Amino acid sequence: MIENKYYLTKEGLEKIQKDYESLLEFRKMKTTDDVPSIWHSEDVNPEYLSFQEDMNVLEARLTEYENILKNVELICLPSKDKRTAVCLGSTVTVDLGGEVDTFTIVGTLEADPLQKRISNESPIGSGLLGAKIGDIVKVKTALVNHDCRILNIIYN
Repeated sequence: MIENKYYLTKEGLEKIQKDYESLLEFRKMKTTDDVPSIWHSEDVNPEYLSFQEDMNVLEARLTEYENILKNVELICLPSKDKRTAVCLGSTVTVDLGGEVDTFTIVGTLEADPLQKRISNESPIGSGLLGAKIGDIVKVKTALVNHDCRILNIIYN
């Protein structure tokens, strides 16, 4: 099985770790509290079935977090002498056919288009990676094709 790399900022990693620890505490609480008995009369107890389903969802989520934490790669900005191109973690100002917009390139887990945080795997994000100020990058999306001119790059 091929393991994915999960690119995260320091803040993103801290949030994932906090969420994971919260889920571990929640699991501990759920399994030490009143676990419904499996049998109710001669039938399987519906409360137990519901509990078991909830636990399966919880375990799947914990496994997902463990996979992320095992395969995380922190987004580190390049040294000052190598800050010439768009990379993960950089904030890019582009001209999209007359409309100026600014995006921060992040990993897929931290992407939030409403906050102008786009994934490095999105059509625009992957198209911008490696581009330099002044470059014109052709970006193909499902709906339209864009010519993006790189106006500025900020390394946060």
